[in-house]
Amino acid sequence: MNKRQCYLYRHKWRSIQISTESIKQEKVAAVIKAAYVVSDYPEPEILFYSSPMTAIEKTLTIENFKAYLGRDIHMKFGKRVIDHLLHGITQQLDEHLCIRLRNQVQHPEFPYYSTHSHPLISYFTYTGRCLEHQLTADLEKLELEFTDILYFRNNLTRPAEWAIWGCMLDFCISVLNLQHDKKKWNVLKDLMQHCGFMFQFEKVCIVCDRPCKLSFDEENILHAEGLPALQFADGYSVYACHGRHPSQEERYYQEQDPDSV
Repeated sequence: MNKRQCYLYRHKWRSIQISTESIKQEKVAAVIKAAYVVSDYPEPEILFYSSPMTAIEKTLTIENFKAYLGRDIHMKFGKRVIDHLLHGITQQLDEHLCIRLRNQVQHPEFPYYSTHSHPLISYFTYTGRCLEHQLTADLEKLELEFTDILYFRNNLTRPAEWAIWGCMLDFCISVLNLQHDKKKWNVLKDLMQHCGFMFQFEKVCIVCDRPCKLSFDEENILHAEGLPALQFADGYSVYACHGRHPSQEERYYQEQDPDSV
């Protein structure tokens, strides 16, 4: 991959990853149904909400909500679609070429490793686990059982976070013309391009809008000074300091200076 190609594909997929445009529900519904079908699940009921917290709060009002939603299937979806596509592509590439290609996709500058004068910075943004920490803190206030908190938190996915794989697969398919499962690639591509956040359960797929605000530091890690780094249209907000949630930040400084407590 030459520098021009690197730039074009990275720019395309980073733009998708940091989009704050509101989702189009009709398009997303069609994509979700197709995603379930290619991963061998029946079409689910689809529920739309403005943010993950609102989605969870509304779901908790449903009687016997776990039976209503069904099993968590997001890991199986990942194996049946994402892992399947990546395995098929990498099998057609020399191992060293595959590693080099990923390095070129992820990092804008050579060398593709950290040095004292040249820290390694990913071209693609990283929201870290700040949203998960915020959801956990807010759900604990509702006095939920920790297993119920995990039931939602561990299922939450943001397809745009897969952009590095989208970029690599896109290049291998569009430029190198490698063989692939077209239905699964179209589904994965559409999820990344059109979906915000989602909870994939066997009977129901809960879809949340994209954040209306995303802010990152110079290393492309979630960050904002004194303001939310991630915010949804309904006002639900997440603060982050260089990728750390405030609860992590406090713990970090305590570990650096135990006498400060």
